[in-house]
Order: sequence, then C-alpha cells, then structure tokens
Amino acid sequence: MNVNGRRAIVGLCMLCALLISAFAAQSASAAGTTAYTCRNVPASGFSDSHCKVVSVPNGPFSHVSIPLNTTTEFTDSNNTTGGAKENTLLKATIAGSAFTLTAKTTTGSGWVTNATEGEEMFVHGEGTTTYSEVTASGGCKVFTDSGAGKGEEGVIHTEPLKASTKGQGDAQKFEPKEGTVFARFLLEGCTNTGINGTYTVTGSVKSSTITGTTTNFTHANTTEQNTLKLNGTIKAGIEGTATYDARLNSSEAFTPIGPTT
Repeated sequence: MNVNGRRAIVGLCMLCALLISAFAAQSASAAGTTAYTCRNVPASGFSDSHCKVVSVPNGPFSHVSIPLNTTTEFTDSNNTTGGAKENTLLKATIAGSAFTLTAKTTTGSGWVTNATEGEEMFVHGEGTTTYSEVTASGGCKVFTDSGAGKGEEGVIHTEPLKASTKGQGDAQKFEPKEGTVFARFLLEGCTNTGINGTYTVTGSVKSSTITGTTTNFTHANTTEQNTLKLNGTIKAGIEGTATYDARLNSSEAFTPIGPTT
C-alpha cells in the first residue's frame, strides 16, 4: 500500500473516532429525565392518551418532548386515565393509634420545565396542591390551618412546593419551595383525644413509580423513606396518584404530561 493510501486510512479512522466521540458526548448530555406531552401522533407506539399502554407499531399516541428551558403550565389531579378518582391517603401512628387522612379530591397547578446541569437533563417544577373532601379515621374532623388557626372543614392546602427528577433516577422528589413545611391541618373531635390538635407536615417525599403521565405513591415505600414527618417526629407516608396535564400557552388545550428517561 502506498503512502497516500495509508494516510487516507488514518484520516478515515480519525474521522470515525471524532464522530464516535461526538455521538457519545451527545448521548451523555441527553442522559437523565425529560418531560414530554402525550400527543396524537399516528403510528407512534402508545394506544392511550396518557402514553401508558404500548401498542407497537401503530399506536396513535407518542411522547413529544417539551423544549429545553421552556416554562410550561400544568394542572394535576387524582383522576385516573379512565376518569375515575383515586383517593389520596396520609397514614401515621399518632398517640398509639393508627391514623389515616383520606382526600377524595386532589387539584393542583403550577409550572414545569426541562433543564440541564452538567451532563444531566432533569425535570423541574413548582406549584401548589389542594386536598378537599378530606376525612379522618377515629371520628376526627379535619380543618385547614394556614398557621393562623382553624379554617375550612375538609380542606388542606399545601405550601408552595417544588419537584425535581435531578439525581432521582426514575423518581420525582417533592419538597417545600422554601423552608420545611408541606402543609398544616387541625384535628378536632377525635375518639382518641390524644390525637386532637394542630399538625405540621414537614420534609420531603419521592414518588414510588411513574406510569405514563401518572405519578404513583405507595404507603410502604413513602413511609420507608422516613423523610415525611408530622410535627417533626411522627413518621408518615402517603398513598395515591397524581396525573398531570400541561400546555405551553393559554391558546392550547391541556395535554397529558409526564417524565421519561
């Protein structure tokens, strides 16, 4: 082989190496989690509007990524894909008794965006949630408490919260936007009078699983995390679902939204 031939091969090898390096860098920069909307894009792979059920190759719905660093309005609820509601539960042991708060309706709103830090892509959002039609075990009546005393019966409002998938793998971490307080509520009329009083929910909690555009929490998993507390010392866990919808601007209809790796 002549010198020119060897130079050509060396040049091609160097080009291949550069292309492989560039591809690897692109792949690394894309590692992490991305928020997507589930949209009607024919022959894309999902059979349902929440991108839960794979139907390859002709499912009518597909993941459509939200542009990087673009703020997107969202709403959330405890409505399941079929339109039914799944109760949200908060469980703990208080004054020696097993205790459960049950919220029949969950509504929330805020914003979400795709962001990057270093080589990790992640989803970040902020918003608030309201739990209504809230009842409690042990004959207790539940009231909202903003820190200024007794408020609406059967309603609990969270403080402003933030959520992120940064460093969380397939999970989302939820915590107060500022400080440590998630929410406050007041209990009255409990059969076990030792349960009566004002409670402050503090700490953080991570989702148990994510299916399509629905974030799931299980009592066993969230309690085991040991990060959510009542009045600073009582271990608590939550159980339920949150399904999200989003839109880029007010002229759009809301479309189911979720994170994917």
